[in-house]
Amino acid sequence: MKNLLLISTMIIALSCTTQSQNNLSNDQTIKEWFNTTEINDLVKIQSFFDRSIGLTESDKQENLEKEYTDFFLQNSGIEKVSDFKLSINFSDQKKLYNQLDQKTFDDIWKISWSTKWNSNDTLKHIQLNRQGKYVQFLKTFGEQGTVINSYYNSLEIAGDISPTMVADLVKNYKNYNINDPKIRLIIAIHYLTLNDQFERKEKY
Repeated sequence: MKNLLLISTMIIALSCTTQSQNNLSNDQTIKEWFNTTEINDLVKIQSFFDRSIGLTESDKQENLEKEYTDFFLQNSGIEKVSDFKLSINFSDQKKLYNQLDQKTFDDIWKISWSTKWNSNDTLKHIQLNRQGKYVQFLKTFGEQGTVINSYYNSLEIAGDISPTMVADLVKNYKNYNINDPKIRLIIAIHYLTLNDQFERKEKY
């Protein structure tokens, strides 16, 4: 009986440790780069994305891997970015923006303008803010030898999320370790940025 109790305690402790390691707010690199308000906002962003692809806070590790893999596979066969399909509700995404501190938003994104090939209208266009804290975090994290190094370098060359970056995450998603909360945050911001670019139709 004592052995059974000991084993049960160890399993619970291991589960808690795994959840803690997978928690963005407990990640040491994140803590080094972002303050408490910003971390809370980053958690909101990641949680929103997780819910958008079907995850709940009570889901276990195997659910995490399955839901992310299913999400990646939705677009694994696309030939061009215009064929991309995302199941992220844009109205809810805009509500998420309103829940973020303005400084957090500005450290991740900036609103500029663009014109569509079939229109004369100048429209609002969201992109990653290359002068913001988030892109600086990408640079430093990439220098640790992660797959994010190539991601950051592509961003620097293109100035925005490029077709190459989109294709890499679609085709080589297995290279992105979703057990690392920093990687999941980057995936979330990547796809929320794309979703905004696809769905926003506001005049500048």
